[in-house]
Amino acid sequence: MTIAALPDHDRTTDPLWQQLFYSYRHVITPLRYAGWVTDVETGGGEFHVRADLRDGTELIIASEHSLPVDPAEVTGWTAIRQDTEHTSKHTVLYDSTPNGPQRHHGNSLIPLMVRIDSLGLPCHAPRLIVSATHNAPYGMNHDSTAGIEGAVSALARFTEWSRQLIDLEGFHRVWQRPERDGYPLALFERAGHITIVRVTRSND
Repeated sequence: MTIAALPDHDRTTDPLWQQLFYSYRHVITPLRYAGWVTDVETGGGEFHVRADLRDGTELIIASEHSLPVDPAEVTGWTAIRQDTEHTSKHTVLYDSTPNGPQRHHGNSLIPLMVRIDSLGLPCHAPRLIVSATHNAPYGMNHDSTAGIEGAVSALARFTEWSRQLIDLEGFHRVWQRPERDGYPLALFERAGHITIVRVTRSND
């Protein structure tokens, strides 16, 4: 199995849960590719992402307090690893909110995911590589490749590269491989320029 199953509870039909799960897919999807069932908790009017690490602990990702409904309002990330049964037993892993020790990273996602990958948590996913192929309409092309990374970091990097192509370079996404069919692969186009961004297994 390449990606973890969706959460199994009756809140998956709730419009607010669906909105949050979709809005924070850039946070949730990398954790799912690591093999962890990942959910959005909505109790008490506060929202956070929770991943079951399958070792009796869970990962809680939020912002300064609750996650805002609109991810654009996130000012930084917090990540806590806590005992599933005794949540008072917890460790702060990362804090890039305005007063946190990693505040220089702000709402950048990759440093958070690199921190999670560095923990050596139970994960059955292989190490991955993110790469891109750029083709110009006049025949010139070149490749870009990131280093070998853990699944969480690689999937976050795929999301970041895709976002930059759309938001900063004016590309639009033509097609993307469905999650159930394997690691991400997406095709982008801008005025005849074609870029393919992909995630593949490392051979190491």
